[in-house]
Amino acid sequence: MFVYGFVQYIAAIVGQQGYSHPRCDYNATCKNAMLLRTTILLSIGIAVLAEEINSYDPDYGTFIGELPNLADGDVRGKVYVVNDTTLQIVNFTYNGNAPDLYFWMDRKESPTTDGTKVPSFEYGITPLGKYENAEQVVLTLPGRHKITNFKSFSLFCYKYEHNFGSVAIPENLIVPRPQFLASELKGSRYSVGSGPILILDKRTIKIFGFTFDADKAPDGYFFVGRGPNVAHDAGVKVPIRGRDTPELITAMNERYRGGQDLIIDLPADYDIQHVDWLAIYCYKFRVDFGHVTISNVSTRIPPYVPPQKRFDDISPVDGWPVTSLLGNENRRNFTFQLGVPGGKKGYQAMARARPAKYVWYVNGVLGDIYLKRGVTYAFIVEGGSDKSTSEFYNPLYITDNQSGGYGKLSNEEKEQVNLFSGSDPSRVSGRLCIWTSDDNVDPAQFSTFADFRKTLRLKCETDKVAAYFQFTPDEKTPDTLYYQLVTVKRENGNLKTLGKTVKPVNRNKFENSKFLSGLTCISTDVFIWI
Repeated sequence: MFVYGFVQYIAAIVGQQGYSHPRCDYNATCKNAMLLRTTILLSIGIAVLAEEINSYDPDYGTFIGELPNLADGDVRGKVYVVNDTTLQIVNFTYNGNAPDLYFWMDRKESPTTDGTKVPSFEYGITPLGKYENAEQVVLTLPGRHKITNFKSFSLFCYKYEHNFGSVAIPENLIVPRPQFLASELKGSRYSVGSGPILILDKRTIKIFGFTFDADKAPDGYFFVGRGPNVAHDAGVKVPIRGRDTPELITAMNERYRGGQDLIIDLPADYDIQHVDWLAIYCYKFRVDFGHVTISNVSTRIPPYVPPQKRFDDISPVDGWPVTSLLGNENRRNFTFQLGVPGGKKGYQAMARARPAKYVWYVNGVLGDIYLKRGVTYAFIVEGGSDKSTSEFYNPLYITDNQSGGYGKLSNEEKEQVNLFSGSDPSRVSGRLCIWTSDDNVDPAQFSTFADFRKTLRLKCETDKVAAYFQFTPDEKTPDTLYYQLVTVKRENGNLKTLGKTVKPVNRNKFENSKFLSGLTCISTDVFIWI
């Protein structure tokens, strides 16, 4: 109402006759000055209107406020609700100086220690680092929490119970929500059909129970477009998530029997409000095998959120060849020790993430580990057991969760994590062994990790012993696992899944190193094969 009244007030100024400014007469020049002033004020009014609390922005979602800078964190950013469980901060800045700061949801108007920590893509559940005008920071609430269960979103320093910036969550919050289409895919050829079709966001569609005898059809693509009829020149091919890329969309060639749900992603210059139909289309003969009309879609559908990129300032580099090492009946022991990350060619290139000061070496190398189902492996851990410093207290655990830091999770958050290395990860730390290098050694000058490895020195505590546990992957073990630190979020690379027929090979053979006899590998991912 305030905004409406303000705009009405500006309109009244424009309509006044004989208005004069105290510093000039009412002449043509002054008229122009007054018109300019009025235009500026009107523009301000429109800008205020655009940022009204609980207003919907098709690109970002429902606006709930701008973060104030309540401390010395240089905090800035506009907060939007994407859907029931997701927020995003647009143009977010924080200087990274607070010792124990987190994104925080609370059932009170201000943050309290009883609130809920929200993990970030960039830092997981560990304290936040620096953000510099980040275009979009996307936050998904943990567990089964919903945004409407809370009253405030904040940047909260847990250690000192200090609020660095909060926005209130309106009681009447209008949440953008996915929407089912009124009808399903139906066709008269090649068994084209589906169950319900869900519009997840402006550019994402989920198709339940998809059926299509693509192995018999000449070809077939998902195809969207505008107009009353499906036509070759009126649409565009759409990639299937996990199968195609925007640059390479191939014809479906397998039989879909209805037991599989598919997600398709509309191209960048399309959205759900500007397409009229979704079809299974034969390009070879320009035939519509079956389609569904897209209409009556809510104007408050969730906005499209692009895939998150870890640390945008990390540019691709030519890293060292990755060592792939196979664990089998004859190679069952893996020793975990700390080591320097090897600069841009080492851990950063392999995991596409900024490393900590030290990363895990396994049997003295950076690489990938492949385990065979049904074989029992020994994991020997020498990451340090000094609890007085997080740098040299590094218990290890195996999980299917990409984010580490199990020791920093709340009890509720721990329930969401699957452990494959025992129920108490904090016990698996052992003595400290660390591979170090001289400060004047530049990893970038070496063409392989093997060459860089020759400059390193291994130092181990002699008054303590290593920790130890066994692990036997079976048919129920996920294809991809991660080994993590209890105290620090692990910055991993891409999730990779191997089929049963894949046979890993050693891509980088190390020579002239006695410690590498019986070489087994590991780095950031654990791959299970059959």
